[in-house]
Amino acid sequence: MSGFGRTGENGIDGVLVLAKPAGPTSHDMVGLVRRLSGTRRVGHGGTLDPFASGVLPIFLGLGTRVVEYHMADDKAYRATVCFGARSATDDRDGELVPGEGLAPTREAVAEALAAFRGAIEQRPPAFSALKVGGRRAYQLARQGQPLELAPRSVKIHRLELVAWDGSDPDRPTAELEVECGAGTYIRSLARDLGDRFGCGAYLGALTRTRSGPFRLEAAHDLEALRNAAAAGPAALAGLMLPVDVGLDSIPVATLSDEELLAAGRGQQVKPAERPHAEQGATVRLVDSRQTLVGIGSWRAGRIVPEKMFVVPGSAARDVGSAVAEAAGRSGEPRLQYARAGIPHQVVAGVDELRSEMGRLYVAVGVFDGLHRGHLYLLRELRHAAARANARPAVITFDAHPEEVVLGLAPALLCDPDERLVRLAAAGAEITVVQHFDHSLRTTSYQEFVARIRSRVDLAGFVMTPDAAFGYERRGTPEALTSLGKEEGFEVTLVHSLLLDGEQIRSSEIRRRVAAGDLVGAQRMLGRPLSVRGEVEQPAATQDAVRLRFDLPVVLPPAGRYAVLVGAPWQSDAPPLRADRPAIGIVDGDVLNLEGGFRAEARERLRVVFTT
Repeated sequence: MSGFGRTGENGIDGVLVLAKPAGPTSHDMVGLVRRLSGTRRVGHGGTLDPFASGVLPIFLGLGTRVVEYHMADDKAYRATVCFGARSATDDRDGELVPGEGLAPTREAVAEALAAFRGAIEQRPPAFSALKVGGRRAYQLARQGQPLELAPRSVKIHRLELVAWDGSDPDRPTAELEVECGAGTYIRSLARDLGDRFGCGAYLGALTRTRSGPFRLEAAHDLEALRNAAAAGPAALAGLMLPVDVGLDSIPVATLSDEELLAAGRGQQVKPAERPHAEQGATVRLVDSRQTLVGIGSWRAGRIVPEKMFVVPGSAARDVGSAVAEAAGRSGEPRLQYARAGIPHQVVAGVDELRSEMGRLYVAVGVFDGLHRGHLYLLRELRHAAARANARPAVITFDAHPEEVVLGLAPALLCDPDERLVRLAAAGAEITVVQHFDHSLRTTSYQEFVARIRSRVDLAGFVMTPDAAFGYERRGTPEALTSLGKEEGFEVTLVHSLLLDGEQIRSSEIRRRVAAGDLVGAQRMLGRPLSVRGEVEQPAATQDAVRLRFDLPVVLPPAGRYAVLVGAPWQSDAPPLRADRPAIGIVDGDVLNLEGGFRAEARERLRVVFTT
């Protein structure tokens, strides 16, 4: 397809299917590809443990925007299961403890595999990257606090015994071929096989032979990668697959040039050619030549653009970078002071609103990152409020709705105090912090609006095309507009802000941070990534401290980072700069600071990751 799998201004766009050797981490492979390709945005499509080898899809440039659509891909493995001992980590890297029971025969193992085929309940390993209370399970296990993680449903489509080594009858090994759904732990499969016979077992070796459409026989080893990089960008680009490879299962929506231009601006589109897709389904957006131009969703007869890759002609700059740069050109400095002469009032819920607060124009949202898209929306809120002779107000929540709906809140991009300060600095005169619970979740948008209108003069709402609130998110811009015509308020629709053709979302910023792309995350945030923590223990050497986090925060991959350290944000004071240079050492959800400064236990610090 045109425009992909090629060299661009910031490197190469496409998918590299890498044959990872045993030893290095998946993050090591991402770093190597980033250096060799000169591409800033690089991520992988599914972690392989260091001792494992095989298929590791690496996504470069525009390819990083489709990683999420491959995370549910089926996988295939060749696994070596060693019987006769147990491992603390369920693989060869853990401490081995001899089992008590007799080791099985080949025939017994072959027969036992039947119980592990199909849909099964599987308990993840104690040493896994799953989060428990905001911390990785493996971190708790390393501290001597291993957890019995709850079983979860997985699917094993195929499981066959293909080789057997019984030369040591007390420690036989079985080679298995496994085809399974995403989220299946082969280490758990080995452990559970050993438990079935009472003798224990662990995973001795693992090779991933397939990840979705990407197969080992078509993967490139490190020698081929280095040789191509030495030969130049064209040779390296020749190893790439197109960005849209493996997305065939996603329904297609074909856009005309006019519809594509509108989608590029972030507008919802009612296409002349309706896609064959269910309500709410993800759709591939293609142009008249069937070239992939973006990803969106199909909602109520409209295409809602979520990721735009290309737009016609010179529109690419007009609808992407230019608007984003105008909205957040000054980045962090614009938030170094509160707006002089304009009071900011924090209200504990909509029921505490009072008529003396005046006429209000409202934006409703989590505002969990106060990123450039949020700042753009808040700028439009100020303009709409001024036109209506009203005060700009924000209704946000004391907990992320996903915490109530899904039981797990996403990691924070800014802490609650910082959010209040940034909202004030962005011009919100009133911030309502609404308690979010099951009762609010089941409140209709009509009832929620009525609660506001019974207390203040409501001038209107500012909303993006994909925004909604109320029970089952039925309070869409269209529904609120209809309600407003009956009850005397208006709705101002603000098109979603795009950066390089991609909608700025908190989830995308989190993904980029997790992939180590701090530059890309900073561009979307409009400021460097920062976290707030409490000093858990000053180091014995007095030149390092460890931070603990009351709430889950977004941290980059394990490694050493240049950081600045300073006082945390306070909701009743102007923002402060972090100015003490230090080195931040990230290990999972743990952040240690080195830099020759002292800190007291329980002291709160703000850490800014410089790029």
